[in-house]
Amino acid sequence: MGLEDAAALARVVSAAVRWALALVALGVAWVWLQAPQLALLPGDEPLYLLDAQRLLDGGALYHDVFLAHPPARVWQAALVLATGAPIAWAKVWSPLATLASAALLFRLIAKDGKPGLGILAAFLFLLSNVVLVHGALFVGVEQASAIATLATVLALSGHWLLAGLTLSLASQWALHVALLALPLAVWAWRAGAMRRLMLGLALGLLPLLLELLWFGEPMIDQVFAYHLRKVTHMAAQKVPDRVWPFVTWQAPLLVLAAIGAWRGSQLARALGLSGFAVLALVLLWPRLQAYYFLLPMPWLAAAATLAFDVANLQRQPFHLRIVALLIVLGLVRPGVESALARRTSAIAAKTEMIQLAAQVQTLAGGKPLWGDGALVPLLSLRTGLPVALGDTDVNAQRFQSGVTPPVAHLAAVLAQKPLIVLVPRHGIDLVPEIHDQILRDCDVVGQFNAPSANFAGLLLRPR
Repeated sequence: MGLEDAAALARVVSAAVRWALALVALGVAWVWLQAPQLALLPGDEPLYLLDAQRLLDGGALYHDVFLAHPPARVWQAALVLATGAPIAWAKVWSPLATLASAALLFRLIAKDGKPGLGILAAFLFLLSNVVLVHGALFVGVEQASAIATLATVLALSGHWLLAGLTLSLASQWALHVALLALPLAVWAWRAGAMRRLMLGLALGLLPLLLELLWFGEPMIDQVFAYHLRKVTHMAAQKVPDRVWPFVTWQAPLLVLAAIGAWRGSQLARALGLSGFAVLALVLLWPRLQAYYFLLPMPWLAAAATLAFDVANLQRQPFHLRIVALLIVLGLVRPGVESALARRTSAIAAKTEMIQLAAQVQTLAGGKPLWGDGALVPLLSLRTGLPVALGDTDVNAQRFQSGVTPPVAHLAAVLAQKPLIVLVPRHGIDLVPEIHDQILRDCDVVGQFNAPSANFAGLLLRPR
C-alpha cells in the first residue's frame, strides 16, 4: 500500500470514527432524557413485569396469568429478573430497541455515502415527540418497531425472505405490526419478490402457531378473542387527546416527510408513502393507543430526512446550511423541552410511588391488593403483596368488553378481603357495577395524592 492509499484509508477511518461518535453521543443524550423512566412508574409496564415475576414463581401464562399479548415480552422480562437484577431493569429492552431503530435508520440512509443524512435520520427519529414519550416504555410496540426497521433494511437490500421472516417475528411483541406488511408487500410486488416475502412471512409466524398449540384455548381467548370483543363490544377510542397531540407535535416532521415523498428520491417516495399509509391505518384503529404511532415513525423520519437531500445541502452556501440546521433544531425543540419536563416529573413520581407503596404496605396488613390497573401491579411489585385472584391485568376493558363478568368477579375478589386501590373516574372505577359495589361494600381507610404521577385516589377495605 502506497502513502496515498494509506492516507486515503486513514481519512476514511477518521470520518467513520467521527460519525460513529456522533451517533453514540446522540444515543447517550437520548438515554439521559429517558433514564428516570426506567423506574417502576404507573402504567401498563408493571403488569408485564409482574407477569414475569409470577412466571418465575411457577405461574402458567394464559392459565394462571391473564396476558392479552404473545408471550415474548414476558419471557424477556423474566430472563432479566432471573439474574436477580432489580425489577425495573427488565425494562431495558425498550430503550435498547429504540436505539437499535435509530442505528438502523442511520445504516439505511448513510449507506449511499451520506453519513450526515444518516445522523440526521437518527436525530429526527430519536428526538421526535412520539419517540421521546413512548420509545423507552416497555409496551411491546417499540420492540416490534425496531424489528420492523430491520425488516425494512433487509428488504431494501434485496433480502426479501429474511425481511418477511423478521417482520413476522415482530408479531411476538405487537400483533398490529401486521399493518407494516401491507406496504412491504407492495415493495416486494414491484421488485418481483412477492413469493420470497410471503414465504418469509409464513415462516416467521410459525413460533406464534406453536405457542397457540402449546397454550391452547386460553391464549386464543386472551390474545385474539379478547381484542375482537373490545372492537365489537366497546365504543371506538378515536378521541382528540390521542390523535390531536400527535398531529400537532409531529406536524413539521410530517410536512417534511410529505416533501420527501413528493420531490425526493425513489427511496424517499417509498418510505414516505408507506409511512403515511401506515399512519392512516393507525388512525382508523378502533381502540387507538397513543404508542401505536411508533409504528410508522421510522419510515416517516427517514422520508423527512431525505427531504433535505432534495436541496442537495452539501453543495449549498454555508448560510443556507445554517438555515437548514436551525430548521432541524426547531423541529425537535418542543419535544425535547417536553421530555425535560417529563424527566423532572418522572423523578418526583418515583418518590411518590415509593411513599404510596409504604402506605399500602401498612394498611394492607398482609392481605392482597386489588383495584386500579395502572397502580396495583406496581404496588404489588414494590410491596411483595399478591393481587387478589391473581388479577395481574386489572384492566377495565376486561369487564367492559364482556370477557370477565364484573359482578361475580368482584364478589370473589371481595371475599379475599383485599386492600382496594381506587382512582376515581379511572380504570375499574369506570365500570358502573364495580364502582357501585365497592362504594357500597367497602370502607375508606386512606387516601393518596401523587400529583407528579397524575394519580390521586382512595384506599378501601371490604366490610
